[in-house]
Amino acid sequence: MSSPTNAEIVSRYVASALDRPLPEDVLEAARMCLADWIGVLVGAHGQGAGRAVRDVASGWGAPGKAPVFQGGTQSPLASALVNGTFAHCLDYDDTHLGCLAHLSGPTWAATLAMACELERSDMDALRAFVTGFETGARLGGSDFGETVNKRGFHSTSVLGRFSAAASASVLMGLGEAQVVNTMGVAATTAGGLVASFGTMSKPFHAGKAGMDGLLAAQMGAAGFEAGKTLIEPEGDTLARAFVQDGAARIPALDFDENWEIHNNTFKPYAACLLVHPTVESARDIHAQFGNRKVESVRARIHPMVLRFAAKTQVNEPLEGKFSVAYCAALGLCGFDVSEQDFTAERLADPAVQAMFDKVEVITDESLTSTAASMTVTFEDGTEFTADTPLARGNPDNPIGWDGMHRKFMSLTEPVFGSRADELFELARTAGSGNRLPQIAAMLAEERPTG
Repeated sequence: MSSPTNAEIVSRYVASALDRPLPEDVLEAARMCLADWIGVLVGAHGQGAGRAVRDVASGWGAPGKAPVFQGGTQSPLASALVNGTFAHCLDYDDTHLGCLAHLSGPTWAATLAMACELERSDMDALRAFVTGFETGARLGGSDFGETVNKRGFHSTSVLGRFSAAASASVLMGLGEAQVVNTMGVAATTAGGLVASFGTMSKPFHAGKAGMDGLLAAQMGAAGFEAGKTLIEPEGDTLARAFVQDGAARIPALDFDENWEIHNNTFKPYAACLLVHPTVESARDIHAQFGNRKVESVRARIHPMVLRFAAKTQVNEPLEGKFSVAYCAALGLCGFDVSEQDFTAERLADPAVQAMFDKVEVITDESLTSTAASMTVTFEDGTEFTADTPLARGNPDNPIGWDGMHRKFMSLTEPVFGSRADELFELARTAGSGNRLPQIAAMLAEERPTG
């Protein structure tokens, strides 16, 4: 008897999701993903990429019950596109280490949109989100997601379609045959170029993944016939299209008792995840400066960091998020490397520019991608070295709910004021009542643009 295909395994997992109880620690992880997603979405309220996408989607005039951030309610497709884009505008959203993808952005965008449209319960939405997250994370495992990134395709854009599609399929109650076709549609629409990093297209990738995943589920529900072998380990598949030399492939799937959502990371800094260890080393050294003047800085990093954060010229604030040297300079100047530090004012700061010019970036194969080391030489001849084996926010060095609350409030208070705490508690306690409609109503509140 032949083994089940990946498509069959996914379809069974998705189709049975609402009957599957989830451990409390998994539900708690999903709530933390929700809180982080809301925080970074709201914090991006002034970002041009999100506003432009919202303007376009609003022009469609597609009615629905799904919330559009600061844009009322519209169709689920519009909601997923807009909210997914806003959630990735700051590049401050969570990242799954195993596949190097921002899965919560497109997945919660699709989940909230469809849950509101169909008036599903909080618990159904949490189960759907976890199912989507696990699907996307496992498809990107065994180095597939990381290799896709290295080959120039954005793993969030690729894998986020599957996670969003799986979540939407759960909420829509699709059967196994429908889910197989849904996965085929998600596969054939996957894309997104790493070369777009540092532009508005990067957050658009997350929004489009959420929208396309939801659309794939709608197509599967409508009886659309798609390719059924596109997510297999072998053959003429999505993996072969993106990694043509076969250096990595989609793994044979197994939804075992382990949970990939526990391998998620939450960013304490508003920049590319791979620069976080360097930021922490820089901030550690800054705390020891005293009155010394810096002569030179040597930042040692894993070579892969330069695949995504190698910018040596930063002409726009957004580009700074993808420059390990610029982020090091911010940390060495004593800044928090929060969203407020990626502004035109900070970029023009003479102290930051002077420090930026002193940073030498050195690749070191002996380091992991989650580690960094920095040595600063001062004009008086002294040297300080700071090693960061694992930056905060990683599963083995978590920020916890206290850290999440601080991040959330810094992002949402400028928009909601004293109501920001209320919004945080709604996310923190999702599943214990009818929280999602209240969250959706707050997010959809229309505000004058400035």
